[in-house]
Amino acid sequence: MKQETLVEVEGLWKQYGFPITPYIHRLKHRVGSLLTRQPYVRPELPWAIQDLSFSVRRGETLGIIGRNGSGKSTLLKTLAGVTPPRRGVVKLKGRIFPMIELHAGIHVELTGAENIRLLGALNGLTQQELKEKLPKIIDFCELGPWLDRPVRMYSSGMVVRLGFAVGAFVDADILLIDEVMAVGDTAFYNKCLRHLEYLRSLGTCMLFVSHNMNKMKRVCDRILLMDYGVPLFLGEPDVAVAKYEKLIRPKEGSEALSALVMDDLGVELDNLTLTSADGNRIDILNPGDDLILTFDLNLSEMIEDATLNVSMENMEAIPIIWESLPLEKIKAGLNRFRLHLHQLRVQNGLYFLRISIDVGQYARTGFQVTRAAQIQAQGVPHSIGLYKPERDFSCIEHP
Repeated sequence: MKQETLVEVEGLWKQYGFPITPYIHRLKHRVGSLLTRQPYVRPELPWAIQDLSFSVRRGETLGIIGRNGSGKSTLLKTLAGVTPPRRGVVKLKGRIFPMIELHAGIHVELTGAENIRLLGALNGLTQQELKEKLPKIIDFCELGPWLDRPVRMYSSGMVVRLGFAVGAFVDADILLIDEVMAVGDTAFYNKCLRHLEYLRSLGTCMLFVSHNMNKMKRVCDRILLMDYGVPLFLGEPDVAVAKYEKLIRPKEGSEALSALVMDDLGVELDNLTLTSADGNRIDILNPGDDLILTFDLNLSEMIEDATLNVSMENMEAIPIIWESLPLEKIKAGLNRFRLHLHQLRVQNGLYFLRISIDVGQYARTGFQVTRAAQIQAQGVPHSIGLYKPERDFSCIEHP
């Protein structure tokens, strides 16, 4: 039996600056014409969403992915009624709850327990409903003695626990989720995923925005891929993720992989190579492989009290491996560094190397190159998170 449709979007367009912006431009046009005798040219405002149509059924989870600025969060805010569409139709059936900014409504001077009652009231729970749900909410957020302390003493992860726990027990037909679990420990993160799967089994409809592709493939029935507001694909999660990874993967032959360089120290990175234990260049990393990074840093002057950082990051710029290498000084001129990482086991996917130098007592970043190199890992289907492999590091005098 086909489930009823709870979310239906037809021909949705969204442009920021509407509706007040046209009047501002009209005023600028008149004033400008009077002062300069030249017509005012109205700048073209960008479209956050362009001609988007889709529907979501009861019990279905629709993932929404795309690069930053693709319109993902704008779409959720439009569905939640936070911002109006420029044109198009949005039809929602049932009670909707947006998990977009979980800190919204939380009062830092109130305790966690007081905030639970406050958030429950703001989200439409009656006194009887809150009384019934309170033990479940307290058990879910796992704050222990912190529950009776002011929220201003909480970490960002504890605030997420508090906000998510209340939202998880609001009886909503439609949940809008915008990467609200990005802060927090792994155990709580997995607990949230299990609870979302439970809500889906009860018939809750969910729209889910995240940069974690493994999470999206795990919880979503379909995925919508967007880019600069344009819908590119809507369908099977594996296909959508593959298209997304192809979209953000640097093209072959592009210089420095579109690397971003920040330099306040007069440093140049050069001759970066990735090789295997036998000395051959390596592009694909298999489980258990060694990875040897060799690179040159050319300094205009000596740097003292430095820390050299080398990290391997996934496509969402989340570090999987992070090596901080304290150095008393890095001499002026050419310096060659060699970092040998032993028997790596990282999740399938494309990874980028970031190299940076921190200086001084407060570890100020004075030099940094992102996406300095890339490598493809294969063979390990599940993430094991940030870990510390065995490694050997050396600074080699340049010939």
